[in-house]
Amino acid sequence: MLSLLDWAIIGGYLAFALWVGLATREGSGRGPRSYFLADRSLPWWWAGISVAATTFAADTPLAVAGIIADRGVSGNWMWLSWILVHAAVAVVFARRWWRADVITDAEFIAVRYADPAAPVLRSFRAGLYGLVYNVIILGWVLRAMAKIAQPFVPWEQWAPGLLAGVGRLLPEGTALGGPGDLLTILVLVALVTTYSSLGGIRGVVRTDLAQFALGMVGSIWLAVAAWRAVGGQRGLREGLVALHGAEAASIVALFPSPDSGWVASLGLGAFGLGAYLLVQAFANVPADGGGYLQQRLSATRSEGDAAKAAGLFIVLQYLVRIWPWLIVGLAALVLVPVGGGPSALAPELAAAVRADREVAYPALMVALLPAGILGLLVVSLLAAFMSTIDTHFNWGASYAVKDVVLRLRPDLSPRGQIVAARAAVVVFAILAVAVALQIERIEQAWRWVAALGAALGVPTLLRWAWWRMTAAAELVGAVAGLVVAVGVGVGAMAYERQLLWIAGASLVATLATIALGPRADRVAAAAFATRVRPPGVWPGRSHSEGWRSMLAAVGGTAAVVVLVIGALVLGHYLLLGP
Repeated sequence: MLSLLDWAIIGGYLAFALWVGLATREGSGRGPRSYFLADRSLPWWWAGISVAATTFAADTPLAVAGIIADRGVSGNWMWLSWILVHAAVAVVFARRWWRADVITDAEFIAVRYADPAAPVLRSFRAGLYGLVYNVIILGWVLRAMAKIAQPFVPWEQWAPGLLAGVGRLLPEGTALGGPGDLLTILVLVALVTTYSSLGGIRGVVRTDLAQFALGMVGSIWLAVAAWRAVGGQRGLREGLVALHGAEAASIVALFPSPDSGWVASLGLGAFGLGAYLLVQAFANVPADGGGYLQQRLSATRSEGDAAKAAGLFIVLQYLVRIWPWLIVGLAALVLVPVGGGPSALAPELAAAVRADREVAYPALMVALLPAGILGLLVVSLLAAFMSTIDTHFNWGASYAVKDVVLRLRPDLSPRGQIVAARAAVVVFAILAVAVALQIERIEQAWRWVAALGAALGVPTLLRWAWWRMTAAAELVGAVAGLVVAVGVGVGAMAYERQLLWIAGASLVATLATIALGPRADRVAAAAFATRVRPPGVWPGRSHSEGWRSMLAAVGGTAAVVVLVIGALVLGHYLLLGP
């Protein structure tokens, strides 16, 4: 249980978040560019840390612990593969997004295309990313925070009457553990909705800076405690060997092997594994860095700052914060063995971990940390949670205003647009709670999002590289991928194979529509190329120039990927040994 000191630390942090929202309210209320892009005034390091804080959600360390228990360290290439997209953003897309000067990536459709399908595609993308994709992410982050709060928030002691009333609202068949989880979610959503709707992007980014610092301090502190509890590197290795024998090596291996473990069960082979990782790279995140990443890049002071922000995010995402999560996930395998056996945790905590390996992270917090430090760790996860929720609220509201409200009411005043944005935040909060009721495991929600991303990835990339790409081709490719996603999702096909089928269907449908469908508008494509200067084949540029620009983009992206993977290999060796 949390001590009075722990609760004082938590209360102080929540008061700080509300103060930031109130302090930035006036500056964010001048219009949509101020509310969503901070008038393009963010320093590059603010933007880079803000993106890292957003992706440092409360769900991520829990999901990593669950993945390690199920597939070992190499199973995390489910999200480490995103480095391919993020490297391309830093090298290729960051400057182009800033030049495009749009608030949302759906608004970008009007800049890129002029064919009749463009308005339909814009509405489709805004609905899919702004509503479906966004709300699923919000739902799984809320679900993760409910899991974290379970050991710390005894609602049955504090407010039994309120808990009983909330219990009557809980629908049958929900994935939540009980009315306490729902009450926790409602309280947290009310808090984040208040400060994020008041302060706009300025309030979100300022709180993100503090939230990322707290998240890193907390995760490192717990990792050190877990490292000591298992006896350091030697104790961890010996404990894994004692429990898992020859399989211990594959558990700690950084890279998946085509002939062992979870990869062998898929029957994909080395080529299939490579194809899966390529698709997975753009499945969970927009293939061109669209969404909240594009919003942060567009909010910086210059295109050079946008590129630097993307580079800083890569360093923080892949080379800094990963190690504490891996240590805690591996230590949990020794302290609470998979499948039973003696546990170093109290019986009730060990039982909770064995029922859901994602609970290992908060369970180790309770077991290993003293008063005060435990409160700091809870605040760090609360900060990680809030940094993700506030970003997705603000980002989702940008779609609602720019791609829905203003297309219906183009004469709406700036003040009216801010009112619409704040109302949209409330709507997203309600929808996120509804989705959280249906999510049992965080990794399950990751896979839902991956299915959407696999359908949109190929068309998204082609629109930046080839002038013959049309809105109709992008729309048909995305719809074909989504139809296949529904079809393969009904059966028992492995998730990895599903992604390959979805991406393959999207590619075939896109190319077929380019060949057989309406032709691209050459004038509009030339105007886009002049404004954004993308790589690839465009009117007014020779084919040799186009291919050289593509090779430069691919080569620069590959160089960043190689550098990051090399640093990961070095860190893995220093931490876990050969």
